[in-house]
Amino acid sequence: MKRRLVLVLLSALFILLLTGCPGQATPAPTEAPAQPTPTKEAAPAKPSPTKPAAEPTPTEEMAEAPTPAPTATPAEAPQPSEELTFYFVQHALCAWDSFWCTVEQGIKDAAAAMGVNVTILGPDEFDLEKTAALIDQAVAAQPDGLAVTVTDPVLFKDPIERAINAGIPVVGYNAGAGPEKDGIPYLTFIGMDEYQGGYQGGKRLIAAGATKGVCINHQVGHAGLDARCRGFQDAFEEAGLSAEVLAITNDPAESQTIIDDYYTANPDVDAFLTLGPNGANPFYAFLEAAGLGPGDVYHGTFDLSPEIVARIEDGTTLFAIDQQPFLQGYYSTVTLTLLLRHNIKPVLPVTPTGPGFVDQSNIQIVKELAGTYR
Repeated sequence: MKRRLVLVLLSALFILLLTGCPGQATPAPTEAPAQPTPTKEAAPAKPSPTKPAAEPTPTEEMAEAPTPAPTATPAEAPQPSEELTFYFVQHALCAWDSFWCTVEQGIKDAAAAMGVNVTILGPDEFDLEKTAALIDQAVAAQPDGLAVTVTDPVLFKDPIERAINAGIPVVGYNAGAGPEKDGIPYLTFIGMDEYQGGYQGGKRLIAAGATKGVCINHQVGHAGLDARCRGFQDAFEEAGLSAEVLAITNDPAESQTIIDDYYTANPDVDAFLTLGPNGANPFYAFLEAAGLGPGDVYHGTFDLSPEIVARIEDGTTLFAIDQQPFLQGYYSTVTLTLLLRHNIKPVLPVTPTGPGFVDQSNIQIVKELAGTYR
């Protein structure tokens, strides 16, 4: 009996062991425990889209990272807000040669856009000795930059080099052939290949039917204008034809008389090349006085003016050779500003602005783009 009671007790204890104690009971499926809240030490497997993982503070990882190279202008370079003064020395002025009104307007417009001060110097008549003296006058004023028409590279060499030696950057504009050909170490020449302008002009007049030509030069001794006439003569020579140079002045009445006398002595000349308004205007006065009109002679010119535009439209003038005078003045100012404020140097020794040709096929487009000619 006692043994039987012991077996019963052992069986009950075994059942209890199989079902487990209440403190160790397996939770019912419907009573799953809540997921533990992530602690500071337990980072979530995937950051929340609305709360990305924190970036390192400046005093942690970023402090150890290499600092990028600075992109600011070097300390020794002038700051963009620094006031600059440029001097421009040219062999002619708007006051007595209308071509230069456009150049000077380009200088002034660029100065306003760049926020710089400009002073323009030039003789009261064509005088290269006086122009060379004006370069020294400009250097004495100690400007930040200097632009010069390199009208005579031999005569202008010493004063331009005095500017360079004084630490003044120099650009050439309108007249010149570049620092290499001129033998003067200025920065760049902004202008036209004068020889090519005359040569291409001569070729066009010959193609139109010209047989004998004359280049009317209102500033003999100007290296650029002399080069135009030389190119013109070479074009005629290559074609087995003859051409010569006629020197006139900047006085319209005197020049008209010189042209009339020349034509009276050389009535077989049928092609005329003038080198700008100061040659074209007395030539037009000569035509009117001689009773000549469109088709009687072949005429081409350099540059544009209201009178030249009108003569292209009525057929008197076959073409005008455009060297973009506004751009020559404007870009000279820009070039000096870029150098002095941002240390940006000209890429090439020559920055060409021509020659380009304006004739009846494109004169209306040119007028629309230019608005008015000064």
